[in-house]
Formats: sequence, C-alpha cells, structure tokens
Amino acid sequence: MTRTFLIILAVAAAVRLANLGVVSRLPIADYQRTWSEADMAFNWTWSGRILQGDVLGRDTVHEDTDWMHEIAPVETWQRWWGGPHVFYQAPLYPYTLAAMRRVAGDGFWGVGLCQALLGVSSVALVYLLAARLFGPAVAAIAGFGAALYGPLLLHEPFLIRDSLAVTTSLLLLWWLTRCEESAGRWLVAGMFFVAAVLARESALLFAPFVALWLVQRFRTRPRTLGRVSLAFVAGAALAFAPLVARNVAVGAPPLSFSTRAVEIFLIGNAVDTAVIGVKIPAATRTVLEQADGHLGRAIRLTLATYEGDWKRLLANEWLKLRAIFAGYEAMDDVNWYYFADRSPVLRFSLRYDVVVALGVLGLILDRRNAARHRLLWYFLIATVGGLMYGTIAGRYRLPIAAVLLVYAAMAVVWLAREIADGRWRPAAIAGATALAIGVISAHLLPTAERQSRYRPDEFFMAARAYYERGDQRHAYDELESALDHAYAGPDQPTLPARYENLIALPFVRVAHELGRDADAATVLERLATVYPKDAGVEQLLGFVYRDGLGKADEGQRHFARAETLGAESLGTP
Repeated sequence: MTRTFLIILAVAAAVRLANLGVVSRLPIADYQRTWSEADMAFNWTWSGRILQGDVLGRDTVHEDTDWMHEIAPVETWQRWWGGPHVFYQAPLYPYTLAAMRRVAGDGFWGVGLCQALLGVSSVALVYLLAARLFGPAVAAIAGFGAALYGPLLLHEPFLIRDSLAVTTSLLLLWWLTRCEESAGRWLVAGMFFVAAVLARESALLFAPFVALWLVQRFRTRPRTLGRVSLAFVAGAALAFAPLVARNVAVGAPPLSFSTRAVEIFLIGNAVDTAVIGVKIPAATRTVLEQADGHLGRAIRLTLATYEGDWKRLLANEWLKLRAIFAGYEAMDDVNWYYFADRSPVLRFSLRYDVVVALGVLGLILDRRNAARHRLLWYFLIATVGGLMYGTIAGRYRLPIAAVLLVYAAMAVVWLAREIADGRWRPAAIAGATALAIGVISAHLLPTAERQSRYRPDEFFMAARAYYERGDQRHAYDELESALDHAYAGPDQPTLPARYENLIALPFVRVAHELGRDADAATVLERLATVYPKDAGVEQLLGFVYRDGLGKADEGQRHFARAETLGAESLGTP
C-alpha cells in the first residue's frame, strides 16, 4: 500500500511538473498578475499587500472591475458590502499565496511549484479518503484518477483559490472519517471545517450535514454526542477567533469574512441570469440598492425579477442542475478548451464526463452501503446546493469531482471483480449504464458548448503579450486562431460580441506590419462568408484591399457593401 501511494504521488508530481512547463511558456504565466478583470490579479494584489505588512487588511483590497464601475462608485459598493473593511471573499487563499511568495519568491515557477504541491496533497487526500472508506484497491485507482484529472491540473498553475478549496475540503472529509470518540480529534475537525469555509464560502452549507452526521453516529450515546459536539464547536470557534479579532481591530462586522453572498445570489438567480458563466443582470443596481447589504431582502428582490413567471425560474434552475453534471467546462477566469489546445498534458488527461459517468455508477452501486458512507453523500448534496446558489463554472465543480473520483474508482473495482468472477451480465448492465451516463453528460449542454466553447479574452491577452515582446508572428497567430474559433452558426450573422474591436482590428494591423495583408484578406473573406451581415468585416476588407494591397476598386466594393449592411442593421432604406 505504501509503495502504491508513493508511486501515485510521483505520477501526480511528474504530470504537474510537465503541465507547469507548458504553462510557463505561455503569456498567461505573466499577464495573470495584471489582468484586472480576472480574480488572478486581484489575488496577487491582495497577497502583495499582506507581504508589504498590511497583515490585518486595514487597507482592504476589493475587486475593481469595469462592470462594477458601471453599476456604482466604490463608496456605494462598500456600503452594500457592509463597510470598507469586510474581506471581499473568503481570505484563506490570499494569505496562503502570500506565504508561498515569502518562501518561494514571486517567480512563476516558485509559486507554481507551491501550488502544484497543493495539487499533490489533494491527490494524496483522495487516496487516503478512499482507502479509509473503500480499501486499497479503490484507493489506488482513485489516486491515479486524481493525479491525471485534467481540470485540477488546469487550475493549479493559476492564481485562483479553487485548488486550495479542494485540498481543505478533502482534508476535512478525511479527518472526519478518522474521528471516533476522541474530543481532541473533533477539536481539530472543527478547525479544519473553518479552514474549508475560509477557502470556499459555500463550504458553510456542509455544517448542518456534519451536525446530522454526528447525531446519527452518536444518538444512542448522548454523553458522547455532547462531548464531541462541544469539541467540534470549540475547534471551530478557536479557528475563527483570529478572524473575529481582526474584524474588531479594523472596524468590520465581527463575524464577516466575505462580501459575496448577496452579489453571487443575484448574478446566479435573476430572471436574466446567464446560469453558466457570468452575466451581470439588468436589475443588479436596483436590487443591490434596495437590499442595501441584507441577504434576505436581496433574495426576495432577486426572485421578484421573475414577476411571477415561476416556470422561468424552474427552467433556469433545471439548466443549472444540468450544468453541474455536464461534460462542458464552462469558463471563468481561465478557459479549459483554450489551454487544452496548447497543453498535451491537459489534452490527454482525465475529463469530467468520464468521472461523472463512473462516479454516478459508483453512487448507484453503493446505495446499499450509503449509511456507512453517508458523510460523502452529505458532502455532495451540500456542494450541489452551493453550486445552485450562484452560477456554474467548471472550476466551481472541482470539490464534487474530487469525491466523485472515489466513487468512480469504486465502480471500476466492482466491474473488474464482476468480470473476474465471470458475472458478465451485471457487469454488462453496469457498463452500459456508465456509458449512457457519460453520453448524457457530454450532451447535456450542446447549445452552450457550441456557442461559448471559446471566447476572445485569452487570445487577445496572449496576442498583446506577444506583441509587447516584439513577437509579432505569434501575436498574429493568436489573433487568427481567435477568429478561427469564434462561434459561427445560422443564428450568428455577425462576428460574436467583442471579436471585431478586440480581435479583428488588431489582426489587420499586425498583419500589415508583418506584410501579410494577403493572408489577412483571405481570413477576412472567409469571415465575410461565415458572417454575411457583418458590416465591420466588410469595412476591414476595404481597408486591407485599398491600403494594404493597393486594390482601390476592390476596397471600394467592400466599403459600399459595409455601408449597405450598416443601413440594413439600422433599418434605413
């Protein structure tokens, strides 16, 4: 068992080193620290303030994005948040990042190796959790699955908190399975619970399930139940005490640790929510202003945006539930599909739909033993509830995937034993069930995946980074790739939003600087065919032919076409 465990850790480390090597050569290795619209730069800034000596966060760092400026000035946001000193989000990751930077420096490899170590720790905890509940065979397969699971690998090199959230959640689960009647162990469990909450706010929803689990375990022994419950609460209070002291010292509400509750519910549940990814609802300012920081009022006002159309609410919630189990990796901060195209490690890694297929099969097979493993069932229920609270993105599902890996391994071991014992019929039925679940998972969100698989942001940021380095050729390649991957369909007669000014115009400029106007014209001609109603594409073609290729007549034809399309879009004759 020890040898298998060490081999799994070695594989996990090797795969992570290989992936770090790929990411280190991509522009995001640098620009993630300065991309102001993403959480990565925010976390970098916050951890930097801590390293500069503001350990208590007296000058509290909050996100400061363009869409927030459009809603309200910073003073108004601070009022909605409960004051200027409330942490913007659960604070454990920025403090952990600051510690990493103190130990390993600010370079990509130093921080990346520290975060890879977190990833290896998560792999170890998956193994230990599976070994504790299901035995060594399941642990071995679960460990290898976690070592090779793509979405975990994707997020570990980046300055986002999800890897830490997975590690703290698994640590809590593993430790809880080891708690018997020792008050000391339950004291530590309470501390680990607070760590999980301070890494990921939605972990708080697990609290009532832990209480229920405690009652179910010790209901026939009231004194033991009282002792271990008190120990758990004491541990939680002890771990939470430094945060309370900090809040009192800086003038924040004593029990506050995040501003996210109101805003996340609004964005995830308003009538015009994106459900998958992030879209700012039209009623955002109205709801935030009237709620004035009160969660209950914000929930009521958010639901009021449906104006009694509860079928629409149910449709949104059903779409959200499908998104939790869909193979599609909805983007937030980083796009799985963009980076999987560039990293062979990710391209050939284990995917979510496979884990869901085998994991759900494992849950089905384990239903008779569910009472013994109810802690994991409760964790999955609480985590799904947390996801339903907001919008769905691939990285938010990592804690679910970590536990499903255990059940997926259990299903694989069960299938192997059935086949080895010659019980082909139940093995075939189970295999067909897993295959059906996988196919369903891969096709739960066909429209969203077709339309939103790629976005312009990663391409543009990479192109800009290459251009600023003087590497125009790679900048051109990124911009052309963006145009090649833009969504095209009968319902999209023009380039998708933000592609024209963000991508197409820089593409033409860089092509001209490289003397590749003819190549640009070829690309734009294809776009004009794919997006026949796009006046901007026709206008760019006009400039390329007239100013780049010296074909004034051809340029004028495209200018005239652009003028006609512009008039049609305005509804003028």
